[in-house]
Amino acid sequence: MNSTIDDVQPPGLRDRHKLRTREAILDAVARCLESDGLANLSFAQIAREAGVGESTAFRYFPTKEALLDAFWKWAPKAISRDQFPRTYEELSARLGPDFARFDARETLIRGMLASPVGREARRHANAERQKAFAELVDREVGPMPEAERRNLCAAMQLLYSASAWAAFKDYWDMDGREAAAAATQAIGALLDDARRRMRQQKKTGSKPACNT
Repeated sequence: MNSTIDDVQPPGLRDRHKLRTREAILDAVARCLESDGLANLSFAQIAREAGVGESTAFRYFPTKEALLDAFWKWAPKAISRDQFPRTYEELSARLGPDFARFDARETLIRGMLASPVGREARRHANAERQKAFAELVDREVGPMPEAERRNLCAAMQLLYSASAWAAFKDYWDMDGREAAAAATQAIGALLDDARRRMRQQKKTGSKPACNT
């Protein structure tokens, strides 16, 4: 039935229908993972959750491996992590809601962190992520020696990540809001220190010593 509908729809409408169906299937994967875990994931379960026929799910994703590969690449969108902050103000406003959302979808987040496919998908997006944090640092601090800029970007990216949320939760028993407050405070301190050191460097004309 779905094939017939696709065949008779105009091309633009057909494409939108395919996109909606694909999104519904991937969103169903997220819900199934959260309720039953990866071991119990099946096409029959996903199709029921998505409201499509099992044959339709197979038509979009012929194998479980193809489905999971697409899912882990899509998952950042499901947790509103497919966009990056441009300023510290924007970062501090987003981090609390982001980490609270991680609490609400903990099974999904930990699955993303643990899955080899999930890790590979994050590595594929890492160049864009690094560029975003480098641009944020440039806006907030200004010109910096490249090695110091790289260190600052790396530390900020880590503190903004789901890995940091998990570490705060596991080792300090923090919920998402508490973890976000700690991460935001640390990022703010790193930026303030970088600004201070760059002002010192500009004033003295020499490279300041980094704090240890």
